Amino acid sequence: MALIVTKHFFKVDVMSNATKLILGTRGSKLAVTQSGMMADAMRAAHAGLEVEMQLISTKGDRILDVALSAVGDKGLFVKELEQALLDNQVDFCVHSCKDLPSVVPDGLTLAAFPPRADARDALVVMESAVGDLDLSNFSMQDSPLLRQGAVVGTSSLRRACQIRAIRPDLDLRDVRGNVDTRLRKLADGQFEAIILASAGLDRLGFTDATIDGPRHFEAVDARFVALPIPTTQMLPAVSQGILAIECRAADADTISLLGALDHAPSRAAALAERAFLARLEGGCQVPIAAFAVVEGENLRLRGMVGSLDGTTQVRGELVGSLADPAAIGLALAEDLISQGASDILAELATPRN
Repeated sequence: MALIVTKHFFKVDVMSNATKLILGTRGSKLAVTQSGMMADAMRAAHAGLEVEMQLISTKGDRILDVALSAVGDKGLFVKELEQALLDNQVDFCVHSCKDLPSVVPDGLTLAAFPPRADARDALVVMESAVGDLDLSNFSMQDSPLLRQGAVVGTSSLRRACQIRAIRPDLDLRDVRGNVDTRLRKLADGQFEAIILASAGLDRLGFTDATIDGPRHFEAVDARFVALPIPTTQMLPAVSQGILAIECRAADADTISLLGALDHAPSRAAALAERAFLARLEGGCQVPIAAFAVVEGENLRLRGMVGSLDGTTQVRGELVGSLADPAAIGLALAEDLISQGASDILAELATPRN
């Protein structure tokens, strides 16, 4: 499983003069929470540093009644933030790395990747639905929680593809909105289960990342259970659970300060997974998954490209030197292309009437 953020990871660099930085962030509860974590880490690492947060609305935040795959490609949650950086309105931004396009705009750089949180997806159900069921070895394939034809909410083509391959009987429906909104829809009975990122639930304080099994929690005046889905059953999105801190490429002072937040294993995983995505030219309209784990001096990367209905999936795994994680991502992408991933991608790119 992925690394968990700890309170005492970040390096300390005592500054002689107070400095102020403006942190640009989306206004969602999760985005503000994650940005707040990084602002606090920066203050702890650099004595006298002021960090002021500035809220910026993105297109992805404003359009909530349409599936992400129908709205547009990657960048829905970051373009306005990146423009604010380029316009010198803010000094750095904190992104969920999975929201970032695989190519960083000219003039910007990803200066730091803090420790990765739990990368797994989680099946979330009402606590009342669990009863006396033993969920210690949860499996999507044969879970008694999911009846034949159960209505499950997800707006992710990647998740839908993998779920359909395991449980083609399930009724998958789009669900949009922030975490609270999605949980309310579950509590209101619109869905029997929804799929969320474990990292988001953990960072919002709903669930306890130290619990490896079922995670009971309370939110929106209801009781829920989050069941982490093993990566052997559902590979996560590229860079899921990783935060990426972006700033101007020419801003050497800010890059230096942000270096205190960088975590080498998380950086390596992000670079490998993002190189895999870049070679496949994937975005929100393509079911692509990847997950990298550091193993000593090596990095193990697993990847998947699938059709929308889940009937066709191309998967692969590659181990390579930690010294060049991007090369591992590119090599695995080439391997999947040779297995037929390019045919899947070409079909997905064909306009439908």
